[in-house]
Amino acid sequence: MNDSSAKIANIRVTPASIPVHAPLRYSTGVDTAIHRLVIEVETEDGLIGLGECNAGGSREACLKELIPLVVGADPFNTERLRWQVGHPVEAKLFGSVNHAFAAIEMACMDIQGKIIGRPICDLLGGQIRKNVPLAAYLFYRYSNELKTGEISDAKDMSAYAIEEVNLHGFETLKLKAGVLHPDEELETIRELRDKFPKAKIRVDPNGAWSVGTAISFAMKMRELDLEYLEDPVWGLRGMARVNSKCPWLPLASNMAVATPDDFASAIELKAVDVILVDLHFYGGLRQACHAAATLETFQVDVSMHSQGELGISMAAQLHLASVIPNLTHAADAHYHHLVDDIIEGGPLSFKDGAMAVPTKPGLGVSIDQDKLKDFSQLARKYRDAKETSITGDPLLSQHVPLLPRW
Repeated sequence: MNDSSAKIANIRVTPASIPVHAPLRYSTGVDTAIHRLVIEVETEDGLIGLGECNAGGSREACLKELIPLVVGADPFNTERLRWQVGHPVEAKLFGSVNHAFAAIEMACMDIQGKIIGRPICDLLGGQIRKNVPLAAYLFYRYSNELKTGEISDAKDMSAYAIEEVNLHGFETLKLKAGVLHPDEELETIRELRDKFPKAKIRVDPNGAWSVGTAISFAMKMRELDLEYLEDPVWGLRGMARVNSKCPWLPLASNMAVATPDDFASAIELKAVDVILVDLHFYGGLRQACHAAATLETFQVDVSMHSQGELGISMAAQLHLASVIPNLTHAADAHYHHLVDDIIEGGPLSFKDGAMAVPTKPGLGVSIDQDKLKDFSQLARKYRDAKETSITGDPLLSQHVPLLPRW
């Protein structure tokens, strides 16, 4: 146990970009790497807490603007900081504030855990589970620089899924849809169901379909026993229309229901059956816990969203998942697509389709400074090329958010 009561003295913000094994395709474009901001919060006596958030948009500028408000604060007083730094009104109007504060709170809780000698999950109420089940995240992909890794059809996808299941033991599969024609994606799902008759399969088109497309798709998938269909259309009213026509297929969301502010309308409209919580979208670990408790009151199932985490945020996700009693679905994770990580000891490991919750004080992970330096230099190269977020897909002439009915 550390008796430190020192206040925050300094904050370092470092961009880091880690490539994926092969470019990942979404309805909105392509990811060739995961781009993150790594936060190091240092106290007056030299204790360092780690945080992380997405590097997209204005988040780095937002974080740097917030530093003067955080320096001098007590790292245990995160609720006061939330109202100073991540005030709910500011967070609602300026979305980057939630992500920035989530990283700051994460680092403060890492410090708290190190001071009292306990892991973050104990600060959130204590573990319910020691291992967190994760879903294999299946993307259509372009080939990499070595001309390998392409996934362009059902056979490619099932072969890749078999590799990942054999390697990591996944029992849940998530297909990132909204990329190919719905007929081709339906063929992929049928192929996956044929190869994995007992697996849970979920599908996520990122809101790319029209209501008509989504309903028709759901009807054709009825016999495939999907776990859920995530954000097939954009917006709560469209989701509600699909849900009313397809009661046999649970609908999930992290886009139509992006923050807890959307809960009331989603529940009132009967738009969703499962909500994917996200500590970064919601403004921190404690806010995500509050959100899960709210959903428990309304008997809405909980899953967990992934926005592409490195080891720091992945550890935070594991701590969060370990304390949520109503986490009834495997958590999403891009993590198995990363070629490396910035944490000491290398990437966190999978076993039987799950990850163990770190047991050391705080987050339970430390930065490998040499790797952080290397991947920070790579981040600068991506920035120079203006590729710090999802880039255009050469096979999509333009992003059409509502595909025609079929």
